[in-house]
This record gives sequence, structure tokens and C-alpha cells, in this order.
Amino acid sequence: MSNGKLLIINGPGLSDLSDHNEVANDDLSLSVIEQKCIETSGKFGLEVDFRQNDDESELLSGLINDINNFDAFIINPAALSKSSVINYDAFSSAISEISNQSKPVIEVRIENIFKRNVSKPLQVPESGLGFIGGLGKHGYVLAIRSINKKLSNQ
Repeated sequence: MSNGKLLIINGPGLSDLSDHNEVANDDLSLSVIEQKCIETSGKFGLEVDFRQNDDESELLSGLINDINNFDAFIINPAALSKSSVINYDAFSSAISEISNQSKPVIEVRIENIFKRNVSKPLQVPESGLGFIGGLGKHGYVLAIRSINKKLSNQ
């Protein structure tokens, strides 16, 4: 049974989105994204916890510790324009744990990572992981809408 709690985590480099403004034409900032997520979640009666941390291990630790406290997850593991290297195994392990509990998890990327071929999406065999990329802040909105639909159908 769902109580409508959504965790949105943003990884290293996402505290400064100025590099993305040319691509997204959004006057993009993390606070703009957070406000849009809160507004969209509120329309669906979802409680949102929005986090960003440049320390990937700390962010993953928080995610793993909070798996049982949330009904759904949106993950943006890292900014593409930064030199951060994603620990794919650690993210895959956390996503597998979430999927084992039949909770929706969606990876959101601000830029189209396939266009620049700088990074790759998180890959978890046989998981419920969804992916949205290249839509700026609107990717978060679509992810929230999708999560609401999944939680409503449970």
C-alpha cells in the first residue's frame, strides 16, 4: 500500500546547471527544478523529498538507508558536463533493491546523453527502471506523472 512518498536524488555536479542552459533554453537551476517537482507532486498528492549531493557515496548511502521510507524514486546520477564518474555498480545494486520491493524508479537526465555519448544510462537487468532524457526540467515532470500513474494502479 502506497502512502505517496517520492524521493528525488540528484548526483554530483547538479548543483550548478549553468552549462545546461544553452541546451535546455530553460534558465535552468536546481532550485527551479526542485520547485517544479514540488508543484507537480503536490497536484497528485505526493510528498516529495528533493536531494542533491556532490558526494556520490553519501548520496547512495542515503538512498540505500531510505529505500523502505519511500514509495517511488527518481534518480539523476550526475551532470554530464562535469568530470564525475558514476559508480554504476553501486547505483545498480540500489535500484535492484528498490525493484525487488516493486517500487517504481526512473532515471532522469537533463541532457540527451545519447546525443553527446558522454555517459550511459544506469542498467539493471530485470528491473522496473524507467529512463527519461534530454527534456530539461520537463523530464522530472514526466517522471512524476509516470510514478503517480504507477502508484495509483497498485
